[in-house]
Amino acid sequence: MTVQVTETLSHLAIDALMPSPTEVQARRRKRFDKAALTELAASIRQSGVLQPIIARGISGDRFEIVAGERRWLSAKSAGRVTVPAIVRTLTDSEVLQVQLVENLQREELHPLEEAEGYEELLRQGLSIEQLMERIGKKAASRAYVYGRLKLCALSKASRQAFYDGKLTASTALLIARIPGEALQAQALKDITQGRFNDAPMPAREAATHIQRTYMLRLAEAPFDRKDVTLVPDAGPCGACPKRSGNQPELFADVKGADVCTDPQCFAAKRAAWSARRQAQAREQGLTVIAGDAAKKLAPYGAQNLNGAYIGLDQRCHEGPKARTYRQLLGKGAPTPALLEDVRTGAIVEIVKTSDIATLLKAKGITTARRGADPTAKARDRKLKIEGAYRARLLAALRAKVGAALTTPDLLLVASAFFDSTCHDHRVSLVRLWGWLNKGDKSRPEEVGHKKLASLAAADLVRFLIDCALVSWSDAPPNRMRLTVRSPSASQPDDSLGARGLSYEFSRT
Repeated sequence: MTVQVTETLSHLAIDALMPSPTEVQARRRKRFDKAALTELAASIRQSGVLQPIIARGISGDRFEIVAGERRWLSAKSAGRVTVPAIVRTLTDSEVLQVQLVENLQREELHPLEEAEGYEELLRQGLSIEQLMERIGKKAASRAYVYGRLKLCALSKASRQAFYDGKLTASTALLIARIPGEALQAQALKDITQGRFNDAPMPAREAATHIQRTYMLRLAEAPFDRKDVTLVPDAGPCGACPKRSGNQPELFADVKGADVCTDPQCFAAKRAAWSARRQAQAREQGLTVIAGDAAKKLAPYGAQNLNGAYIGLDQRCHEGPKARTYRQLLGKGAPTPALLEDVRTGAIVEIVKTSDIATLLKAKGITTARRGADPTAKARDRKLKIEGAYRARLLAALRAKVGAALTTPDLLLVASAFFDSTCHDHRVSLVRLWGWLNKGDKSRPEEVGHKKLASLAAADLVRFLIDCALVSWSDAPPNRMRLTVRSPSASQPDDSLGARGLSYEFSRT
């Protein structure tokens, strides 16, 4: 069969067509939905192929499918012998671009596939502006395109989690912005397993967590940010592409332009600076407390010294205007020792508390000793008495509880159980009982307690069971298994099994 290669519509034999060997189509082919192909085949049996495929001639009567492989597969499955096609003369590069654009315009396109498509188009020589023009509304802004492109930085494990539905486009981008596979793996674990009952973090909570844990404010760095000798390969912080202000489209949600998004590089510079500072101090004959000695003296950081030492830059609240000890003593301050802060890596100047107390006393300033505050002692004594009273009251209440719970008892337990669940589960419970509809701005806690007060005993029992099961119903797939068993004859009449079922939770 000879077909003239033109821009006009032709009908090609099914067997004359072959799938495209490009990498773009190979990736796309792996994610074909079998159920969707079956539905498309049924539609083609009924109405035929409504949209022609695009093909190019390769040799004789053989043609490569440039776009429309799903239609070709479904037509073949539907028993068609020919398919409508537009045959074009295209170079290998043009084939690739047609496939990329066609794939990128699919409605069900996964964000990671979209990201890979953008990356390939840029590799083909298109500029960001040309890419946006080709794709149209989907790539409406440079920030959107840069955000999608950054998804290509996801590690293999993070990509798989994204495809498995454990990450949303928003949370995947948060992880993609973290440099290094090891840090991404930790962030992935934090986000997908970091909440109650192993439920993934929502995007807003994940963003807060990642900014707090994996992003560092350069203004708080102990080292000189312009010093290129600390980590020569990293260069100065101001010009670093991992500084939030240097990629505003990618870090639009980060507050401040002076934020380091590479904690490993930050830690390396801090360690190099600390080692240099310690070496200089030893050369000057100063005492340096670092490593295990620093951990022993201040295991929770330099702000929490054990009382034998005090930081020169800490504020003296007994003195006028709460100035620092350095400001109060001026040149009369004793020669400090240098302490490595085990939490921040900073080098802190500290002096013995006994030495500084004598100098302060000479200036008319008396520092209070720990534990000498009579107000604190009275407060502790009051708390101890109150604790003992609460323990006796609880014992008395427990002694009054009978074998059968009354309606007030059930309301107490149901309310406490409801309060102990996480916010997402409280929302699920009030919606399950029809107390809160979509779009309702009422707080689920207020609605829940108001409705619980009006329930009868039997409904309160049902609500308690719902509280116990809601964590299972909201759990991601393959995280938690619920086993339901029929009651055995050996179970007593007042057991849960006597009502019909017994329950057992297990992790999978």
